[in-house]
Amino acid sequence: MKTRGLWFIVWALTVSTSSYSAVGTWRNFTSMKDVRSVARAGATYWAATDGGLFEWNSETDSYQLFTNAEGLKSTNLTAVGIDAQRNVWTGTPTGTIHVYSQQQNSWRYILDIANSGEINKRINSFTTLGDTVFICTDFGMFVFRIGRFGFGDKFSQFGSLRGNTRVSVSSAVVFNDSLWLTVSDGQSTNRVAVAGLSTPNLLPPESWSLQIVGGVSAVPKQLAVFNNRLYAATNVGLYVYSSGIWSIIPALSGQNIAAVGSSQTRLNVCTSVNVFMMDLQENVTQVGSGLPFAANQITSNSSGQPVIASKDGGLLTFDTTWTSHAPNGPNSNLFISVAVGADGTVWGASGNANGQGIYRYNGTNWKSFTTHNSPLPTNDYYRISAGCDGSIWASAYGRGIAEIPRGIDSISSSRIFGTNVGMVGIPNDVNFVVTSTVACDGLGNTWMTVVAAADKRILVVRKVDGSWATYPASLNGVQFPKFMDRQVNRCLAIDAYGSLWSCVRQDEQLGVVTMGNRGTIGDTTIAYHLTSNDGLPSNGVTEIAVDLDGQVWIGTDNGIAIVIDPLNPKRAGGIASYNPLRQTLVNCITVDALNQKWIGTPEGVFVYSPDGTQQLASYDVASTDGKLIDNDVKSIAIDGNTGTVYFGTLSGLASLTTVAATPRVSFDKLQVSPNPFLLPGTSQVTIDGLVENTTLKILSIDGRLVRQIKSPGGRIGFWDGKNQEGEFVASGIYLIVASSDKGDAVAKGKIAVIRR
Repeated sequence: MKTRGLWFIVWALTVSTSSYSAVGTWRNFTSMKDVRSVARAGATYWAATDGGLFEWNSETDSYQLFTNAEGLKSTNLTAVGIDAQRNVWTGTPTGTIHVYSQQQNSWRYILDIANSGEINKRINSFTTLGDTVFICTDFGMFVFRIGRFGFGDKFSQFGSLRGNTRVSVSSAVVFNDSLWLTVSDGQSTNRVAVAGLSTPNLLPPESWSLQIVGGVSAVPKQLAVFNNRLYAATNVGLYVYSSGIWSIIPALSGQNIAAVGSSQTRLNVCTSVNVFMMDLQENVTQVGSGLPFAANQITSNSSGQPVIASKDGGLLTFDTTWTSHAPNGPNSNLFISVAVGADGTVWGASGNANGQGIYRYNGTNWKSFTTHNSPLPTNDYYRISAGCDGSIWASAYGRGIAEIPRGIDSISSSRIFGTNVGMVGIPNDVNFVVTSTVACDGLGNTWMTVVAAADKRILVVRKVDGSWATYPASLNGVQFPKFMDRQVNRCLAIDAYGSLWSCVRQDEQLGVVTMGNRGTIGDTTIAYHLTSNDGLPSNGVTEIAVDLDGQVWIGTDNGIAIVIDPLNPKRAGGIASYNPLRQTLVNCITVDALNQKWIGTPEGVFVYSPDGTQQLASYDVASTDGKLIDNDVKSIAIDGNTGTVYFGTLSGLASLTTVAATPRVSFDKLQVSPNPFLLPGTSQVTIDGLVENTTLKILSIDGRLVRQIKSPGGRIGFWDGKNQEGEFVASGIYLIVASSDKGDAVAKGKIAVIRR
């Protein structure tokens, strides 16, 4: 076949083939509302947040986001600066420095401070002077040379602050051919340190002089140069330096100044709640009546108007009122629990203390629900669950449970349940209702438990007809006092036989119980109480999951137990003799479409084979280069339609595309990507649209068998472009024939291969 003809066929195949996200693609979802630091370049602002870095173009009101998936090694940022080459510098609490080249769209990393033996390595600020960046940290100031991309000197001893004293440097400016710093020993000494730039050697402590600003108890926080004068922000007011003396600006005396930022015409000054502008004659006026969010830092726009880096409000600008600017995202980075709805929406719950409500991602945008914008009675939601009929259930700490029906984009007060449907809270406050995870039985009934219910009716069910009922539970003929104590616990599952399983957190009755009700609502007798004496690795049970084979996986603070026979777990061999992840705290267990187990721990994520005998993969911050945002994975949810796995942490949400997509019930059209396929290469051909346990045959255009492959078992299969002998195939058009394991269903596709 001539090359021209091949390329025509390639074009025809390409325009008719959908494209798909590559397996193994990471994404991060974080809140970027808590802006710790801001730097401006023209109409563009760069914001360092606790959820990563964002660029805001004030002219187009557009955003560009950078998380670990886009090149950061940490999303927890504390400082940002821009050098003369328009490189963007960001620092972290642990000393990592990222340098982003806007021109080349590439990253460089400075890890010397992070890898040092120091304890507190926080990067506080960056100040640039030509080819030099002054890096202020919690244990001194570093000089970095951009041209050779390496460190120069480090200054950590200033005047009388020397010896073993640990000195933090929060800001640096150049004024009157001298370098001025705000320094602190972390105890009671807070000073401004100054040294002439022409001084031959600034390493000796005596090269620096220390100045008191505002009295010995005052804390200089930040310096700024405005109108050829030097100003210092302190906790007792704004001071100006003139003729060797620091003088208070009377209009700002007594104000706890958080930050200052200068322009050609104004010095902008902010406390945590108010903003002031000072003109060239040092006249001070207040901007607006007060900030809607606390200020962290301040800069100016091209007209000299203030722009605030705020806590929880993004960047704030002022016209007649304050306006918040932040990229769309969840309400916070707390994802203590995650669930995926039947329609593919992703939901997160924020926690049982200082919670930030619940959030939803529809594939395009995030929407958050709190007491401020919905009827939710609290923001402390610690658990999110997918319901029987596609609904989502959010369990609150103390205010019952909320239901969001499938396809509904709001929360109705009529869908918030607690004492209004018969639940009774804890003995000291019967209105304080804490519910567990929601679980669905095969008949469509929705089950949950109530923590420490005063009436001992700890089982709650909403029946298919919409009515509610509560029940006690009994063990060996004695009423069971409670499934869980006041420590929030989320364990509730229903096995393949319709029986309920729950964690037991009461001191004298730790472990797991199973009701043995087999789908019967009225039977509340506990059939088995399992402890370490029965084969559990520990009585500290943290999670229960039922897999596709009907086995019950029990996570503990010391590994996992696998109940092979849920009907009689106490018989010999009823619990597997092997315990995956022994001596590891298990936070969560989730089963994917291939019956693989995804296990979240404080040390990362582990993936186990269906029977639990093999560890298939592991992911942590180091092995993913930070794309798994946090090692302490609290919750895992899987979208069976796409195979995307979501990892909930207290630093944000991460996702990974996998092959674990639910297989088709029957073949439709195979979707092949990439097409054309270039060889040799590092990627594989992805074949989407398979039924369970599909066999794939790769055929030449004349029907000769090139390769036969068994799919992983789900909806997606792969071909690496090689024949049966392990050699790359020649350029040409190849047929892909997919058949079910019984051979009674077949689907076909085509792919163009180009050898380079």
